[in-house]
Amino acid sequence: MRSTGPQTARAAAPLVSVVMANYQAGDKLVPAIESVLGQTLVDIELIVCDDASGDQSVALVEQFMRADPRVSLIKAPANGGPARCRNRGLAAARGQWIAVVDADDIIHPERFERLLAAAAHSGADIVADDLLHFYEDGSPVSLLLGAEQDSLFSVTTEQWIGAGLDGSAPLGYLKPLIRADMLGALRYDESLRIGEDFDLVLRLLLAGATMVVLPEPYYLYRRHSGSISHRLSVTDLAAMLDSQHAMTRRLGALSPPLAAAFAARHAQLQHGLAFERLVAAIKGRKPAQALSLLARHPRLAMRLGRAFIEGRRRSVAAPGLSPVNALQLGPSGLRVPDYIPVADMDWTAPRPRQAWRDLADLGRGHPIDVVCPDKASRYAAGFIPLARLREPVSRVHLRAKVS
Repeated sequence: MRSTGPQTARAAAPLVSVVMANYQAGDKLVPAIESVLGQTLVDIELIVCDDASGDQSVALVEQFMRADPRVSLIKAPANGGPARCRNRGLAAARGQWIAVVDADDIIHPERFERLLAAAAHSGADIVADDLLHFYEDGSPVSLLLGAEQDSLFSVTTEQWIGAGLDGSAPLGYLKPLIRADMLGALRYDESLRIGEDFDLVLRLLLAGATMVVLPEPYYLYRRHSGSISHRLSVTDLAAMLDSQHAMTRRLGALSPPLAAAFAARHAQLQHGLAFERLVAAIKGRKPAQALSLLARHPRLAMRLGRAFIEGRRRSVAAPGLSPVNALQLGPSGLRVPDYIPVADMDWTAPRPRQAWRDLADLGRGHPIDVVCPDKASRYAAGFIPLARLREPVSRVHLRAKVS
């Protein structure tokens, strides 16, 4: 069932349709929606697809609908998972470009404007940006892409399949904008609970789509205890393997580079599946099954040790600075990189990604008051999760030393 806000502004198709699948995001939904509606590109529609939430999510969306006609709501009769939920939104989308924003994430105010400019410059059908991970437990923020990725780059089908297998960044977590004409009737594979984004983009690339990535971290990706994107299970991995088997059967004969990329990913998924079976055996107190898996896959012991160390590390308080709760940027505060208008972008020039990461790290995923006297500081503040912009004052007290 779909409901919309006031109809007066819905006559013309928008430039960008934003699909936001929601299941019990609660209050996290508010900054997510605000970040979409606060884009410098105003020619958008936001389709919130609620997956039978039992919290206040629907009421929150309806409040936004009353205030902004660009917001609409699709309510599912029963919970069907993120892929099915997004497919409902894709079926309703009217824009020339399609964007997916998760209900607990945040996007930079200039994200759509900048990504569409990058797409126009390169002629790409798919354009994505870096992810800035911020954590509710106060852990330091991080970027998805490696330090070597500092300017606009293209992604081939083989690179997409192999990303993350050799220590490179796992590109499948990116949240791209997709040209609607290229997407056509293609939809998410509803059998996948994890990896559905990777699969959709892979099918587009196999169909001839071109893709570029702008490494500026315009997508602020919230990591919390309720996230499912990094929590694989035996069922999830088995579904991903089945999906790849079905895909390669449909494709038939593969070029040597494509066959090698699929083979490497198959080996990684098989290793992951064996590891999850080992973890399940240990948790289920099945020592014989665990020992059998270790005997057949000796490398699992090393991975198990790394997982244990990582778990212990996350069980203690995050090291480093305490979050800053007030910050002044610009001429009378913390210096930030110069503002570059979209029209003046040099797409081959390195981007100040580490500066944005360090700036975002001051808040450590907690609300922070930010004073922005000029355009450069307002642009910089867009990289700080949960930043609350305030009017300039003569001096803002910082509770942590900023160098």
